[in-house]
Amino acid sequence: MKVADVMRTNAVTVTAATPLRKINELLHRFNLSYIVIAEEGVVKGIMTYADLFRQILPSYDEFMQDESYWLNPEATEQRASDLVNKPVGEVMSRSVIAVSPDMEAVRAGALMTAKKVKQLPVVKDGQLVGVVSLTDITWGFLMRPLFG
Repeated sequence: MKVADVMRTNAVTVTAATPLRKINELLHRFNLSYIVIAEEGVVKGIMTYADLFRQILPSYDEFMQDESYWLNPEATEQRASDLVNKPVGEVMSRSVIAVSPDMEAVRAGALMTAKKVKQLPVVKDGQLVGVVSLTDITWGFLMRPLFG
């Protein structure tokens, strides 16, 4: 089974100028855990729901070093309101691992496991053609006919 057999070809994409408020809206509207940042079909980055969450909430070190997070929970709300118009290009993950639609799905799944990611953009000739997730690969293996 190839990545092309299980990938989703309707990837939701945005440009690097898209504000985080819009990213959040799209993640919720389409029930996604990630969104691909692309310019003219070329993948520039990825933003996961976990990445967005980490932007809003203080890290453990920040929490331990700044007593305002302890004493004033509204500081986190202020932090979130300061982020709503920030362009995703300023905070997206730029080191994106992409796979080919011709790659074996099991190899793509092993790559995701090794790199601790749950989805990968699928690129052919430098252009985004889809996205594949661990869920897509699992679904593909478990739903295919046992014989035939």
